[in-house]
Amino acid sequence: MTTLNLQPGNIVVTTFGLYQHWSLVTDKRCDQGHYMLISATKRNGTVKEEPWHVVTQGKPSYITPLKSNQPLDEVLTKARQEIDQWQYSVSKRNCEHFVKWVTGMKLSSRQVKAGIEGAVLGGIAGVMVGEKPHWARVLGGAVAVAGLAMVSSRAKKASD
Repeated sequence: MTTLNLQPGNIVVTTFGLYQHWSLVTDKRCDQGHYMLISATKRNGTVKEEPWHVVTQGKPSYITPLKSNQPLDEVLTKARQEIDQWQYSVSKRNCEHFVKWVTGMKLSSRQVKAGIEGAVLGGIAGVMVGEKPHWARVLGGAVAVAGLAMVSSRAKKASD
């Protein structure tokens, strides 16, 4: 478990390499007494309420400063209604989309937006390098810049 001072309603971000997984701290506790997290995952293909260690898988995690302007009970009810209902999609219905949606924020994902924009810019740069564009250069540029863009779009950490 982590040493974070978790409270129900906190938004937790876990870093898995280039991308971050977003989850919401719930008011339920697991068998070990730690708060549960609810999130949409590719691993499940939907929304689940799971123990901290299952969601974070031991990866670095922190609380974001983002807060819902809706009452916690409404946020948790809305989130739980999506358990086994939400159909995960990396581009349209991922973990960041889910957390922002249930907390009343705009349904959006900075990671997806940055990744797409970075891929386009990197692909363009790959075309512009050299006299004859080669698919490997275009693809390499797209992947490299998309990765950098995703890293630069990471969620802010709440100050302690």
